[in-house]
Amino acid sequence: MLADTMHEKMKGWFARIILGIIILSFALFGVDAYNRAGSSAPVVAQVGDRKITLPEYEEAFKAEQNRMREAGERNPAILNGKTLKLAVLERLIHEQLLIQQAAKQGYSANEAAILALVQHEPTFQENGQFSEARFQAFLAYNHLSSKQYVSSIAQNRVIRELLALQADTGIVSHTLAERLAQIMAEQREVSKSVLHTADFAAQVTLDPQKIQAYYTAHPELSRVPEQARVEYIVFSPEAVLAHLQVTEADAKAYYAAHAAQFAQPESREVAHILIRALPDAKPAERQAAEEKAQQILKQVQQNPQTFGELAKKYSQDPLTAAQGGSFGLIQRGAIFKQVEDAAFSMKAGEVRGLVPSPAGFHIVQVKAITGGGQRSFDDVKVQVMDAAKRDLALRKFNEAVDLFGDAVYSKPDSLKPAAEKYQLTIQSSDWFGRSGPTQGVLKNEHLLSAIFSSDSVKDKRNTDAIEVAPNTLVAARILEYKPAASKPLETVKGEIESRLRTEQAAVLAAKKGQADVTELQQGKGVAALKFDTPIKLDRAQALKTGMDQTALQAVFRVSVKTLPAYTGVALANGDYALYKISAVSTNETLRQQASQFVPLSLAQTASEQIASVYLDSLRREEKVTIKQEVLDKVGAER
Repeated sequence: MLADTMHEKMKGWFARIILGIIILSFALFGVDAYNRAGSSAPVVAQVGDRKITLPEYEEAFKAEQNRMREAGERNPAILNGKTLKLAVLERLIHEQLLIQQAAKQGYSANEAAILALVQHEPTFQENGQFSEARFQAFLAYNHLSSKQYVSSIAQNRVIRELLALQADTGIVSHTLAERLAQIMAEQREVSKSVLHTADFAAQVTLDPQKIQAYYTAHPELSRVPEQARVEYIVFSPEAVLAHLQVTEADAKAYYAAHAAQFAQPESREVAHILIRALPDAKPAERQAAEEKAQQILKQVQQNPQTFGELAKKYSQDPLTAAQGGSFGLIQRGAIFKQVEDAAFSMKAGEVRGLVPSPAGFHIVQVKAITGGGQRSFDDVKVQVMDAAKRDLALRKFNEAVDLFGDAVYSKPDSLKPAAEKYQLTIQSSDWFGRSGPTQGVLKNEHLLSAIFSSDSVKDKRNTDAIEVAPNTLVAARILEYKPAASKPLETVKGEIESRLRTEQAAVLAAKKGQADVTELQQGKGVAALKFDTPIKLDRAQALKTGMDQTALQAVFRVSVKTLPAYTGVALANGDYALYKISAVSTNETLRQQASQFVPLSLAQTASEQIASVYLDSLRREEKVTIKQEVLDKVGAER
């Protein structure tokens, strides 16, 4: 809750600049703590009584690898490195520490209410109605069941509530905030001269020994991994669905059996006044908080119209106090269960207190009530027909799962009999290696392992019917196979020469650039340098122009006690840039804007540091064991 609010307030270029100045010490990744593995699976780590299994860890690790690939990372040393492996494991350990602590302190989330909210999520709506098809497609794409998806949201909520209580705003140094605002508002008049790597390429001399050494040191340049091209069939409820019809009578029966699914969720406009008293507070502190809350309750009861003003004055919830204590319009599952139970049992306009929760004592007001009630069959007929059809498809799929596997196994040299029996389309893939295609149903470790097994490769036999996602089975058969090989030096010699020439030219450019900067700093002229037209830049403008991050830091780090000032930096493309700073000024408008956002950033940093310390304390309380020998096997070539 706190993290979301701070994130919204810190959007935009000011946040990006602040994050460039202040190094944040803690960042919690998304929550996905479901476990698909059985008890016999290898264990990567144990947190208290909870085991993090190898399949669970590998799924999280692959998800992070995919996220990094989508962001443009292609270096295998990074994608399979120890640093990333440990970072993913630490995330899972932190999640488990928080989940266990939340359970101890009585935090919970209403999963039924969350599912109701999901049905009103715009992503899953079609023509203003919940689309079961869209929802199931989303789950299938993310390899989730409905329960896993809802459970992950529930865990996310309780973890965020727990962290929000720990990471309160704290005290922000006014002097530091003003100094940072001044830094952000500083403008420098900058001109640039670039030494291009290409201009130094002619000075590079290459010899056969260097080329051979580079070839030997970079086997990835010549390695051609094994590859396969396959045909495959996909058996799922979606495949069954295409051949089913349901009657209106079937739909009405489904509607009667699942009435709650088609109810209109009730929403309430709720406000509260919170006086904090954490579960581990001393008895005297808790009593004092309760007495203070009782005094405020009396004032509210005497004059309910003053609720909002009293919330602004007394409430210790930094997220709602400024809004008169208002949560806005909420449905079940959005706030503490104790407060929620009270709010959803009250009448519009009613005030109730004191309501205890893990956060302290609440005075609750319900301002308005909307929604609720059952929608008629006619109102949701299309939605019910679709849901009934999908329910029937799922049942028929479950009945045929074992038979489908038998059909694939009984005719091991062809997928055609199984495809014809279940009316499936035989699909063909492009060439791919052991890591699989970039996406799609073939991107599954167990299926890829079966495809590249000796039986599949040698005899072109069908793989087993393998579950690649909840309720999705795939069987594949190799059409063509290429074994792993290495390209000879002559094949990659041109690429190696190009790399070596570029690398050594960049070294020469940097050496010349550094010498020129030294000359300029000593007040000497360098005739060959041509600086472009000066432009006035602040940090935000520099980011917008796409300035190299290293160059940005160099330009705003160099001392400007004496002008002009000079600095230089090697750019990401190998060129070397020299920068001349000829004037410095302050943009007063920027300074005033920054003065509003910097305290928020400092508060966020303090909150994240508190959260980090809190996690460290939980780790000391719970026994955490890491199985390094199991972790080392992740990502290893088979």
